Amino acid sequence: MKAKALTPVFSEYIPSELEPETLYISMEFSTAVHLCACGCGSKVVTPFGKRDWVLTYDGTASLRPSVGNGQQPCRSHYFIEGDRIDWLPPISKAATRAAGIRDRAAHTEPNITTPQPSRTSWRHRLWNLIKRTPKTTPDTRRTR
Repeated sequence: MKAKALTPVFSEYIPSELEPETLYISMEFSTAVHLCACGCGSKVVTPFGKRDWVLTYDGTASLRPSVGNGQQPCRSHYFIEGDRIDWLPPISKAATRAAGIRDRAAHTEPNITTPQPSRTSWRHRLWNLIKRTPKTTPDTRRTR
């Protein structure tokens, strides 16, 4: 039977036996785990991070983006919003493939950070400065 809500439970470790309709949240391991809300019994793991899920908690738990179980036979797709399950149509195979490609790309692209100063030697930087300095010629005019 499809769940209508999940009860958040904060715990350092995720228990080996999961209870239905329970969202286990481990802040230490930046992960939430629950049994699929459709009732099929599949374990759903949602890691937190810039390129993963974002958990918000204001007395109720919300996860973004949606949970799409495209790898499971149930193909369940839903949002967890304020402890409630907001059901979406089953996720398609094409949407599952696209999400997989997007997720792999997000986790393999280099981490964009602030540009680092160049690692050129002081001699090379000095030589570049000398090359850029305009050449001056002595003034040959005489002053009276």
